[in-house]
Amino acid sequence: MGFRDFHCFNLAMLAKQVWRLFEDPDSLCARVLKAKYYPDGKLLQAKLKSGSSFTWQSILAGLECFKRGYIWRVGDDTQINIWEDRWIPGSHNLKVLTPRGNIVISTVDELINPIDGRWDEEMIRSLFWPVDVHRILQIPIYDGREDLIAWNQNRNGLFTVKSAYHCQWSHKFESRSNIVEAGASNSQTLWKKLWKLSSPGKIKNFAWRALHGCIPCHVILVNKHIINVVNCPVCQTEAEDIRRILFSCSRAREIWRLLGVWQYIERLLMIDISGSVLIQEIIRNGGEESDLKVGRAELIITGCWYIWWQRRQLVHGEEIENPSRSAMSITAVTSNYYVASKKGVVINQGWRKPSEGYMMINIDGAFDEIRGAEVRVLS
Repeated sequence: MGFRDFHCFNLAMLAKQVWRLFEDPDSLCARVLKAKYYPDGKLLQAKLKSGSSFTWQSILAGLECFKRGYIWRVGDDTQINIWEDRWIPGSHNLKVLTPRGNIVISTVDELINPIDGRWDEEMIRSLFWPVDVHRILQIPIYDGREDLIAWNQNRNGLFTVKSAYHCQWSHKFESRSNIVEAGASNSQTLWKKLWKLSSPGKIKNFAWRALHGCIPCHVILVNKHIINVVNCPVCQTEAEDIRRILFSCSRAREIWRLLGVWQYIERLLMIDISGSVLIQEIIRNGGEESDLKVGRAELIITGCWYIWWQRRQLVHGEEIENPSRSAMSITAVTSNYYVASKKGVVINQGWRKPSEGYMMINIDGAFDEIRGAEVRVLS
């Protein structure tokens, strides 16, 4: 049957009973369990109580397995908690990355405009990191329907014991299954591509932070009430987020133009995506060489790191190079590391027997101070 661990299989079977409680809440079994163990109707938050039956203890064991694979589908109800529930496709844990801080709102329905039933984009952009903003605005809203729990391990959203088994087995042995979550990006492939880039570790670490929206630009600092100035410190024109400071700021655009990658970046900027998602696309699809004979992805993430480093210098009152000198520095850092990381071809120069029909003449020469020069030939 393909099962390698019967404990995981048993938990998957119990998770199926949890799925049935969600699918058929009016069944006799569901009504009895709800009345006794979760009268508020919140099965996902149900806890073990003293004197619980063996049946309920078993269902709670299956609930832990179920929690690793479910996702909320957004309707017009008030059941989804913004900060605790799994409802963000594309996130590694299906939750928002933005910390709550002092934000008052708690349920997803508060992010929806009550007039037209669409996302309140202005509010979302003011509360969340850019990476979360992009993901939230891509989520469809099922108007006129309550919030719905779906199974994220299958594309059709329906629970199967097989997919639950793989989910539980992967969690138990701390490895990733081969099942790609529906609606989620294959983050394992992304991280492999990032760490395999021919760039210094500090630059790859910077790219990793940018992918998670963890670069302390002004928009993020204002949202966390650390500063009250939101404009870009370089051009002083628009709000500074990751997309602005690294790609669309006037100084950044000039650097990318001098590096010969501006047309590629401009095509990506035409899509309304955040800076974090833009970097993700560059790492995924930027494997070919640039005009400078180095990897395009390596050149761009090195450029991002250098632009951010100079932005920090500017904020702290230091002078920075002009775009031309910056482009030269980025090229030097990228090409030097790119060449140094390439493995040379090892040539075996040992003696080899000649092919049939050929004769090899071996010649050797030496010089001795007493006997003078000497040459020997061996055929």
